[in-house]
Amino acid sequence: MEWIKLVGMVLVSVVLIAVLKQYNPVYAILAALACCTILFVSAMGQFVPLVEYVSQLAQRISTTDILPVLKAVGIVLLAQIARDVCKDAGQNALAGQVELAARVLVMVAALPLFQQLLELISGLLV
Repeated sequence: MEWIKLVGMVLVSVVLIAVLKQYNPVYAILAALACCTILFVSAMGQFVPLVEYVSQLAQRISTTDILPVLKAVGIVLLAQIARDVCKDAGQNALAGQVELAARVLVMVAALPLFQQLLELISGLLV
């Protein structure tokens, strides 16, 4: 039932933002940011079971193995939010740069996994 409330809030927000965009685009962007923030905070409350599962998984698996994956997921989620905000503001070039920066940061976060993979492959070849 929580998702029904969220969908209702989004529909009301879409109508509000469409009306605001006609009269004052700056307020429309601020309203969209406020809606995104409320949705994000609401979704964070629903992430508790996911976080518990990941922490149980981290106890079974080495922390050094799962930490780069979690960093990469966090980078991707934050970059997607930033990209969407940039696109809503009409800044497509900035949105593209956010995507590029996120890709680079994900690759940097994944470097320890690549190093472990290379060590595993070299160990198999020797």
